[in-house]
Amino acid sequence: MSLGVTMKTIAAQAGVTQATVSMSLANNPRIPQGTRERIQAVAKQLGYQPNPYLSTLMRIRRQGKPLKDKPALALVCAHHAADGWSHNPSLTIRQLREGALERATLRGYRAQEFWLHRDGMSNERFSEMLRARGIQGLLISPLADGDPPPALHWNYFAAVSISVPLPSLTITTVCNDHYFSSLLAVRECYKRGYRRPGLALRQVHRHRFQGRWQAGYLVSAEMMPDLTLVEPLFVDDWNDAAAPQVARWLKQEKPDVVINLGGAPLRDLITRAGRRIPEDIGFAWLACPKLGDPLSGVWQNGKLTGAMAVDALISMVERNERGMPEQATTIMLEGQWNEGRTLRRLPPAVAPAQS
Repeated sequence: MSLGVTMKTIAAQAGVTQATVSMSLANNPRIPQGTRERIQAVAKQLGYQPNPYLSTLMRIRRQGKPLKDKPALALVCAHHAADGWSHNPSLTIRQLREGALERATLRGYRAQEFWLHRDGMSNERFSEMLRARGIQGLLISPLADGDPPPALHWNYFAAVSISVPLPSLTITTVCNDHYFSSLLAVRECYKRGYRRPGLALRQVHRHRFQGRWQAGYLVSAEMMPDLTLVEPLFVDDWNDAAAPQVARWLKQEKPDVVINLGGAPLRDLITRAGRRIPEDIGFAWLACPKLGDPLSGVWQNGKLTGAMAVDALISMVERNERGMPEQATTIMLEGQWNEGRTLRRLPPAVAPAQS
């Protein structure tokens, strides 16, 4: 299909008005059969494909009927539990869903929620179920920890994933710019006088994000003078079992600020190790759930990310794009700094002016 082919294109080629094209494509008997067939042949030759959603909306509007059923998009929860997205422990992940639902409503679409593992369905059966329900656009949630990408019948749908890009899946992805967020965190710590930052991550995040958090951290040493990076800390989880590992790392590496994805659980492990925050050591979180959060760090703005994902999906649906493209596309949203209270205050020379 040529994305530039419209009814106006067909009208110019056939030497008729757009209204005649519209009625001919709808097989309106007011247009002579010969004219209808000629225009339909021109449309086929040019590769024209009507947008099914817009066609439905226009038909309902012409008939003067109320729009009871808005076009539907599928929000697919890929977690191990049916409520794994809506009740995720991470507020940022819950915000992705909220932003997607709100934007779909704003754009005149219904966002129907489905669980990828419902009734133990195979990916093939799940795909067929969605297709039978007339779903043409899929928004895939972040995957459960350690899970591979789903193997759906992508050729049935337009699809967007809210995730870090996955090498085996070339559908469009929308996510935070993790590299930029990590670099931003080091820069903000540097402004506050920290010179020995340490990066702390779970092993699953180290691999899932394909080194993006580490990349921003490592590159920062080339951009800021007298900065010394300590050996990063990688743990299985931020629980009691990690306490000795955290304490040992703090003692051996002596970071003056911890840049992390651990959040409150890691903060508690650090205080249990005898360090006061921020008096003894700084703490910068890479996933603050909101501006104004008491933990200093990067706010990813989950709601806006979810909304951007729906915008991308709707654009694909309305262009009749289906399947996995040959070239992957990633849309990234830069994080914003949240001041919080777990770092030193900015020196007066660099502190923002008070209004």
